[in-house]
Amino acid sequence: MEKMYKSKDRSRSETEKLRELSFREKIEYIWSYYNYYIIGGIIAVIVIVSVTYSCATRKDVVLSVAWSVGFLEQEEIDYLRDMLNERIVDNPSKETSEVSLFLSSGNDPTAEMAYINKLVAMLAAGAIDIFIVDMDTLISHSVSEFIKPMDIIIDIIRASDPDLYEIISNETIITVFGHEEDYQRPELTGIRLTDTPLMKELGYDIVVDTFFCMAISTQNYEKIAETLKLFFGRHANE
Repeated sequence: MEKMYKSKDRSRSETEKLRELSFREKIEYIWSYYNYYIIGGIIAVIVIVSVTYSCATRKDVVLSVAWSVGFLEQEEIDYLRDMLNERIVDNPSKETSEVSLFLSSGNDPTAEMAYINKLVAMLAAGAIDIFIVDMDTLISHSVSEFIKPMDIIIDIIRASDPDLYEIISNETIITVFGHEEDYQRPELTGIRLTDTPLMKELGYDIVVDTFFCMAISTQNYEKIAETLKLFFGRHANE
């Protein structure tokens, strides 16, 4: 009980002291004793406002493309992303596509291990839907099971656009799928894009054949099918 009385007495003393001070002196007094609390409170408010704003304005990524053939400038990556947003994304005010440059690190073992670790982590998180690759990468990803057979996508296109299905059927690529030798099998894992209308429209300086394939962890089949159609000159609304 004695401690409680002392606390009350101290509170009254602080209150009386503040009453005797001028407005400026009150500000200086409060700041000298409570500046850490005030600064902490301001920082907390800024963080809360920032997080709230980010959550309110952040767009959902509805399609993620990993470009793994030839180096692209940021402007070229942005151009493809903007095209996908215009022609594939249903609600651009709340949704977006994502295009990222995702190239192997070459002959540097340390950098290559970092590349593989990043790739595996992104696939585990479902952060990649589509790979655009060269033939060597297509074969490597197929054996490593970083991509998966595209039969579902082909079936969607056959049902929705039989004429396009006939065209795409002539561009399919069969590779050995699976990393365990006893269970390896031939699968349709890629679609050749090299001469497609969209590749010509993009105008990228790619000197090797380019292929479209699907990430092993994706379930985003409709958007993937729409994107493949787009490469062959069909818009989502057609």
